[in-house]
Amino acid sequence: ESYASKLLDFFDAADTSKDGFLTLNEFQAILEEDAVKTWMSIMEVDVHDAEHLFNILDNGDGLVTPDEFVQGILRLKGQARSQDVLRIMHCCERLMQDMARLRTWANSLDDSSYRGKPVSAPA
Repeated sequence: ESYASKLLDFFDAADTSKDGFLTLNEFQAILEEDAVKTWMSIMEVDVHDAEHLFNILDNGDGLVTPDEFVQGILRLKGQARSQDVLRIMHCCERLMQDMARLRTWANSLDDSSYRGKPVSAPA
């Protein structure tokens, strides 16, 4: 729990706009702070590529919430390959969302009105 509390402190310090989210710029700025670098190093979280780390934590909307930040960093803590695994998990999640949209689109088609006619897939 102390890790989560400290991470929330970092999040609050990084959220300079005070909107409850971190942008990539805010995230990059906090990772430049020596105290944050040291803390992340102790947790064995690689912060050398801030944009890559941001994308791992982000759910795809371009912003990182406090929960995404804390839970994501805690998942990465202490495991060298955790970042790669988490990135794969995010990609799979996005793929599942795309498949659900495709399934919804396909189910919405009226088979009788499209029989024998080419149909365009959704964008």
